[in-house]
Amino acid sequence: MTRYLVIGGTGMLQGAVLSWNSEGHEVIVVARSAEKLQRLSKDAVNPERLRTIQADYHELESFQIQLKDLPVPDVIVSWIHRSGNNAIQALCSLYGDLSKQVKFFHIKGSSANDPQQNFTPHYSDMIDYHEIILGFQLSGSTSRWLTNKEIADGVIEAVRLRQHTYIVGTVEPWSARP
Repeated sequence: MTRYLVIGGTGMLQGAVLSWNSEGHEVIVVARSAEKLQRLSKDAVNPERLRTIQADYHELESFQIQLKDLPVPDVIVSWIHRSGNNAIQALCSLYGDLSKQVKFFHIKGSSANDPQQNFTPHYSDMIDYHEIILGFQLSGSTSRWLTNKEIADGVIEAVRLRQHTYIVGTVEPWSARP
């Protein structure tokens, strides 16, 4: 059994959370909306293996306090917007000081494919850091953003493959973005 900590798991990552839960893994989900967390809990096949925490990563001190009380995860999957880069750094600091290595999957928007716009936190050897970059889909001469199902499936695959950088969809050509 793997213990997952998913930050932002009630929207586009809900499919991944429910998949890991249905496989019997322990999944801890941190999200801002109590209502969405309740809906997620109702959809869980193994509700006894799903723990939900209402917290906002923009309220960094409270966010950190709630994380410190959680059991140490094996895998962190984090969808935190750029405005929360300090929360990403806090996660790396908190879990990087432990004696157990933690796999950290940092989900980023398509602009992260540009090294000048890509934020990478500082982390210790105890963090096995990976990037998941969300792109878009091309269909002939048109493009569209990824669906929640495509994102969740891509994240599941990225965690399974454990590549340093995994792109869901495509990010090229940049000019074709929706």
